[in-house]
Amino acid sequence: MRKKIMALLLATAMVATLLAGCSSSKQETASEDTTKTEDTKTTDSTQTTTDTAKDQDAEKTFKVGITIQSLENSYWAGVFGVVETLMKEKGWDYTVLACNDSSATQIQQIENFITDQVDLIMVHPSDPNAIEDYLKEARDAGIKVMCWDDKMTNTDLNWILDNTKLGYSIGQEAANFINDHYSADNKAQVAIMNYPQTPILLERENGILAALEEICKDNYEVVAQQPALDAQTALSNMETILQANPDVKVVCSIGAGGDIGANEAFMTATGGKIPEDMGIFSADATQQQLEAIVNGEASRASVGFEGSNKKTAEAVVDLYERLLNGETFEDQNLVRPLLVIDSENAAEYLADYK
Repeated sequence: MRKKIMALLLATAMVATLLAGCSSSKQETASEDTTKTEDTKTTDSTQTTTDTAKDQDAEKTFKVGITIQSLENSYWAGVFGVVETLMKEKGWDYTVLACNDSSATQIQQIENFITDQVDLIMVHPSDPNAIEDYLKEARDAGIKVMCWDDKMTNTDLNWILDNTKLGYSIGQEAANFINDHYSADNKAQVAIMNYPQTPILLERENGILAALEEICKDNYEVVAQQPALDAQTALSNMETILQANPDVKVVCSIGAGGDIGANEAFMTATGGKIPEDMGIFSADATQQQLEAIVNGEASRASVGFEGSNKKTAEAVVDLYERLLNGETFEDQNLVRPLLVIDSENAAEYLADYK
């Protein structure tokens, strides 16, 4: 009997020991599981925070106000058509306005942008001096300001051209053409399509005239100078020039409008049969200009900048974004490159429009 009792006690002790071991193992496992769960929660929480921050950056939007001289000009219409597409793809809120070369209108547009609390104003000035104080007001309100074409004071960045150099490049192409086809005994009659009301375009015209005088001094004469900011005005003025001076065969234009209008006038006057000694030389290199060069029309060469409307639009929107994200530029004046496009490379750049 005593042996049986001892056996029962021993068995009970063993069971208790086993149960204690199981309980301890479960507690350790539970503790480990709890720790793992907490670690997972912490990791998930960190990842969620990171993802949210990334999403917020990706969804970061800006409000942009743009005022330019004119949207009737082929160059501006082409570039800003692409600019609008790019800003829309980014989800930005934007307004693109033309002041129609009126300083009073442009001032009102800038004031409205300030009232609307835009993040960035880009201006292509009708009269830089007229808007300096208003751009200062914008910057004082915490708005980033960018100017296209002019060296202004109250801006974060001026995206500019050396307009005298640009004009000289246009004139140089024209002068070389004149030297190839004309002489002192057979002078080229030249028409200049200009826009002297705008200071930078007057600089461009002066550059054209300087190149002609330096490179083909005895082989040409300027017989007409007419304003031509847009193609329709240029066409009308070129028709008037040809009525008074039917022997005009060379045109130098400060921009796309003068080139396109003069080309149309020449195509009509010649029935589309452009002689070898007829040529138009200009700036901007828009799609229509490049098509005329490739097709062997009167347009012979155009000095462009980034290469196409698309590349120019991409470049300027990139500058918007850099300014909006707080980047500062070492030099307030960022000078754009110049690129001569003629029959040898026009097809290459035209392909970028397709």
